[in-house]
Amino acid sequence: MKSYLELIPVSARAHRKQTRMTRLCITISVFLIAALFGMADMFLRSQKNQAIQSDGAWHAAFKLLDEEQLALLGARPEVKGLCRYAATNYRLDMEYEIGETRTVLCGFDETFFELFPGIHLSDGNFPRKENEALVTESVRDSLQLSAGDTVEMTTPEGTLSFCVSGFVEDTSNLLKGGAFGVFVNMDTYFVCFGDATLREDVVCYVEFKSGCRIQKALDDICGQLDIPRDAVSENAKLMGLLLQSRNNYIMALYMAAAILAVLVAFAGMLMILGSLNSNVAQRTEFFGMMRCIGATKTQVKRFVRLEALLWCRTAIPAGIAGSMVIIWILCGILKRVSPTYFGEMPDFGISLPGIAAGLLIGLLTVLAASGAPAKKAARVSPLAAVSGNAGTVFAAKRAADTRILPVEAALGIHHATGSKKNLLLLTASFAFSIILFLCFGTGVDFMQHALTPLRPYTPDVSVVSRDNGCDIPDSLSAALKENPAVKRVFGRSFAYDLPVTLQGEEKKVNLISYETFQFGWAEGDLLEGSMESAENGEGVLLVKKEGFPAETGMEIELQTENGVQKVTIAGVLSYAPFDGGDETGILICSEDLFRQLTGETGYTILDIQLEDKSDSAVDEIRSLAGNGYTFSDQRMSNQEVRALYYSFSLFVYGFLAIIALIAVFNIINSIGMSVSARMRQYGAMRAIGTSIRQLGRMIAAETVTYLFCGLLLGLAAGLPLHYLLYTQIITGRWGDAWSAPVPEFGFIALVMVAAAAAAIAGPMRRIRRMSVSRTIRAQ
Repeated sequence: MKSYLELIPVSARAHRKQTRMTRLCITISVFLIAALFGMADMFLRSQKNQAIQSDGAWHAAFKLLDEEQLALLGARPEVKGLCRYAATNYRLDMEYEIGETRTVLCGFDETFFELFPGIHLSDGNFPRKENEALVTESVRDSLQLSAGDTVEMTTPEGTLSFCVSGFVEDTSNLLKGGAFGVFVNMDTYFVCFGDATLREDVVCYVEFKSGCRIQKALDDICGQLDIPRDAVSENAKLMGLLLQSRNNYIMALYMAAAILAVLVAFAGMLMILGSLNSNVAQRTEFFGMMRCIGATKTQVKRFVRLEALLWCRTAIPAGIAGSMVIIWILCGILKRVSPTYFGEMPDFGISLPGIAAGLLIGLLTVLAASGAPAKKAARVSPLAAVSGNAGTVFAAKRAADTRILPVEAALGIHHATGSKKNLLLLTASFAFSIILFLCFGTGVDFMQHALTPLRPYTPDVSVVSRDNGCDIPDSLSAALKENPAVKRVFGRSFAYDLPVTLQGEEKKVNLISYETFQFGWAEGDLLEGSMESAENGEGVLLVKKEGFPAETGMEIELQTENGVQKVTIAGVLSYAPFDGGDETGILICSEDLFRQLTGETGYTILDIQLEDKSDSAVDEIRSLAGNGYTFSDQRMSNQEVRALYYSFSLFVYGFLAIIALIAVFNIINSIGMSVSARMRQYGAMRAIGTSIRQLGRMIAAETVTYLFCGLLLGLAAGLPLHYLLYTQIITGRWGDAWSAPVPEFGFIALVMVAAAAAAIAGPMRRIRRMSVSRTIRAQ
């Protein structure tokens, strides 16, 4: 043997069982880091893809550019592509129609499909010639068109005729609005709209090349073209995902992500440090023997560090491999949950940032964490090693307090608090699980605010009155209910801007009728009063709103076409899915009461939920409804919302699940190694008459001490961090006040208590199976 370092593989083979938990701890820590960073990378990829599909691949938008400015902008080396775009009747509030259907007229350049990949050309060619146009598939299906046919659109200024050059897929917004779309080139658009006021709506969308510093490029472009910097619009979501945004809120999200990344790295470091400390504590006699045969302190330190790196040779690849499997599972789930956004994601996606983070942070963490155990091992004296008690007993400065607690419980607490460094290390390790869980828990709040899940009352299709009147007959509702493809039909009647006297003040309200299903869904939003009374027509529900004070039982005067009517407030709702504006309140009543008050017998809207969501079933319902109403098809938008919400939920709850599992492993590992380090003490105690049950109570008391201190420290440090993150990403955007995360803390506390119970059971089984002599000799 030329060097003491040659003992490392020999020691590894001899102590393979003892070091198994340490190697597993490194594996799990690397898995945690690689999985979280890999999931974050996949999340950014998916959100970037979703942002491009929904909002476009453009980064910045300019208005009112002349031909010279457009030429200068297109010639810049950092610009990958640009296109002009304009839309008329985008809000469907103008008389642009094909047949009797409101129509949006858009002008764009040929590069439009490159910058907006979510809009697909399904058949035909870009309309290069004057008066050529692309139309949406709904126009084709409604009028039975083919390429080369002529379509006419009526406008307030007259009729426009276009030769159909092809067809594009309907967007979710057009289907939801029950509208058609016509797309022409910019030259044709300018011919159609010579009015300069309409030309002001032309926007130039710009996509920059990959790797470009977009904010610096925008500053240079604005200086060159003499454009105010604040006049340039940005694709906020895409820019934020590319880490290229200067938006204050996006910057706050960056800071929150950085804090979480640091917490993850520290959590992994504490886990590995605790494991290495326990491992060294079990083998201090071995290190003392090395000193006996001539090894210096420096050589012992180097031995511990290199041994830790040797464990990394297998532990780190195993952790990275585990994280890759988790990411593959996530990718597979996402592809099936949302093929629209994640269909191009590979089945076996590789996250290079996740692998790099796991490898780099894992190695650095092991090197940093091995420093303290290496110094501890080097301080072991040869005399302590020869005595057989090296590292197994802490110096007792005071006796265990047995005045209140039984002796075994007092000894367990005494063991936990005997070494302040060990107590702080284990407590901090447990506390970090709570801190991580609370901090990542703000992601759930962010998801609930940023993404609105589908409500129980969200329809698949709707039949809407064109003039917002009550002209949809009840017979249509009855006919739709008989259709086997229809699951549920619920209608609402609206009476807008009705004068009302409320506590002597003159106000305006919108009166809306509900039927049985809708009253049931509103039950959860009832603040006070009786839903049953309102459903039976004995009063109305008032939606709580500033400027509209109300108490259950209050009588109000409502002026309708049938004269002044007195109604009683049967209840107050905290929320309703309608907005009449700041000056208009919302009253909700039963259908019978609505008809009694207004004299109207029809509906303003019929919402339909489907059993069969196929195109043929929807076409049949559209035919049954007829052409006299707006037909809103919300299936695509619902699918997009559902897919986005599910994918976001998968990532957020995936993060929390991994943190909870890591907390479980960390507690079981830490307690197991702590018990192993004291095995000789327990053997000696059994030799003088201590029972197995008393040892169990002692270990339980020691575990509860670590757990209690960890819960307190985690709560003390986690609450300020939770408050910081919540105010940055929730309060700063939506204004919601912070509240203590009681459910999150309760859940992770229960998980840790269960893990502590499991941690006690494992070592106790080992002690029961070992004889006293074997326990004393345990290594």
